[in-house]
Amino acid sequence: MSTETIIEPEPEAKAPASTPFPESGWGKVVHGLFIVVMPVLAFWATELFKPEWQTGEFSDYLILLLFPKASLLFFVLLAYSIACYCLLLIDLGRYSRIYWIRLGIYTGVLLAVQYSILSGLFFFTGSNTTWNGLFLILLWLLPVFIPKLYRFLLKKWGAKAVNGTVTILVVLIFLISALLLKNPLVPFIFVLVVLTIAAPFWCFLMTLRMAIWLLKRHELKLTSPGGLGMAIWIAGYVAAWRFDILKMYELYAALPPEPPPDCYIATAAARGHPQLVGSRLVQGTNGVTLRVNEQLQVLKCAELALMALNPRFHKWLRKLYDRLGMPLAHRIRNPFIADLAYLFLMPWECLASLLLECIVPEIVSISKKMYLKQ
Repeated sequence: MSTETIIEPEPEAKAPASTPFPESGWGKVVHGLFIVVMPVLAFWATELFKPEWQTGEFSDYLILLLFPKASLLFFVLLAYSIACYCLLLIDLGRYSRIYWIRLGIYTGVLLAVQYSILSGLFFFTGSNTTWNGLFLILLWLLPVFIPKLYRFLLKKWGAKAVNGTVTILVVLIFLISALLLKNPLVPFIFVLVVLTIAAPFWCFLMTLRMAIWLLKRHELKLTSPGGLGMAIWIAGYVAAWRFDILKMYELYAALPPEPPPDCYIATAAARGHPQLVGSRLVQGTNGVTLRVNEQLQVLKCAELALMALNPRFHKWLRKLYDRLGMPLAHRIRNPFIADLAYLFLMPWECLASLLLECIVPEIVSISKKMYLKQ
């Protein structure tokens, strides 16, 4: 009697379940740091775009809506969403079963959409709208195309060649830019600025991927906790929007109704200790009381002379100074810092005074009338 060995077919190996983020430890750390740090930097960066006066521009209202003081209640929802995302990074299988954590991810998607739209409108309504818009769209779509391009190059050339080439290119770009700009920190600052601008939309892509993964596995029907959670969430979201809008109007109403003098840094420097900077309170041509010193008057005369002699160069220089001078002047609030700014501007004041006297001998008497009500 022969015996036959019965060979049972081996069960097919199941493909590992995909996750909405990298499975490696470093990948999780990078995702966690981005989702935690970048929103903080993005809110901090809004301080650089705070309007100086009530211009009536739509972009001013947008940036004040994004302002930290106006977004206090949204911070609560944002912190809730970030905490839920971090818990899922720690243990996806365990925490994804909890409805309140899944709700935090859905909250993050909506908040990311909200801030992406507001920041996008701000860039599209500012100066150089076309170029700003194209740059922003390209920046937003980088995470969509770069991974696909990277995977394509891996299949064609292999990981070793691709990773080595990318590393060499990144190092060369940083070295060349650092040498040209004569400052090794500039490339890092540029990367930080780019990441800050892209943060709202990239956070949207990350939370959306997580939300889709959760929806496919858990949200098959609405439960009682789900309905209660949604009601509480809607109430909190409406309250946050109401507070944000009211605070935005309050911040806008607190701005000066008239534009400040356009010599930003020199104007701020005049607010130093009067014994050092030689400033005095006067009534300006617009009827507003301000501090004026000889340095401010001389530099304003120099600007007007440049505008008359070379309007094109003055327009370019004025545009650059408006972009850099306003944020810097906004930081000069302490009299001691204003004293340092005054000392920094002294060589430029002397140079401007010397050149002006060569062109207009009576410039001293003319400069003393600048910013004064006649």
